[in-house]
Amino acid sequence: MIFLSYRRTDSPQACRIYDWLVQRFGHDSVFMDVAAIPIAVSFPDYIRQAIANSKLLIVLIGSEWQKKIHEADDPVRMEIEVALASNITVLPVLIGNTPMPEVEELPGSIGVIASQNAKTVGVSLDFHSHMQDLLPTIESILETLAAQNRSISDPYVVDNACQGVIRFLYEKNLQSGSSPHARWEVIGPGDFQPNRIDLRVTLFLHRIKRLAELLELHFILSFWAGDTASEHRLAGWVMRQLEQTPLIPNSFFESESQLKVRRSDEDSRQIWKMITPDPLRLSLAYIATVSPRNLSEEHNEQ
Repeated sequence: MIFLSYRRTDSPQACRIYDWLVQRFGHDSVFMDVAAIPIAVSFPDYIRQAIANSKLLIVLIGSEWQKKIHEADDPVRMEIEVALASNITVLPVLIGNTPMPEVEELPGSIGVIASQNAKTVGVSLDFHSHMQDLLPTIESILETLAAQNRSISDPYVVDNACQGVIRFLYEKNLQSGSSPHARWEVIGPGDFQPNRIDLRVTLFLHRIKRLAELLELHFILSFWAGDTASEHRLAGWVMRQLEQTPLIPNSFFESESQLKVRRSDEDSRQIWKMITPDPLRLSLAYIATVSPRNLSEEHNEQ
């Protein structure tokens, strides 16, 4: 969904921003040339196609950004021109104290970006606070592009996705031969039973985000047992399974969309406090991304 445009002189800052974007939106949703371009392909053609497939182009503007912008073969200029020609939203992000260029300082083909609201990302202690401000802005932009979200054409997609994750973990646990087997459940706010001591894992969906063609389901997996060691073992097993198989097989999620799970950077303790006054249980925060299957296949082919 997101294409990161930058100059090599701004590579250190670009890499830091890329890491934050990947942590929030996932590797599949962020394009940075050094991380995504395969060997032995046409660099310009690949870049053009990647931009055309994106929903948002973030332009990092550093102190030396304008030096080559008037050159006809400048790759950064080309990236912005392709985005504008493809009606891709462009978000300027200023690095440090770099001012936003004036319209007359830019080639006519990209001058329109000078009138857009820009964000600033610092290079020192203010970097983290600026990124925490930038991410909601990006979310807001992507949400406005979600009107044609094909992932929600199925009214049962949210429930099917949650049940698909649980069915997948249940079947893998059953096949593992571990004993005793745990109960696996999707629960709501009224289903918490703190006094139960049977071995079980619960999935609680607490947030839904629509981001362009994607649907994000934010949930926590909580672990219940009569002894701490059982909870710890089960949590470790779940972490390993979802890291080894982040893409939920079609047999557990029968849909025209694809279901992929990744760890979330949200604090599961804070989520728990929001949903129940019961004593804290060991929990892990995850994000399940539902995306149209044909978009995912195009990405994998590239």
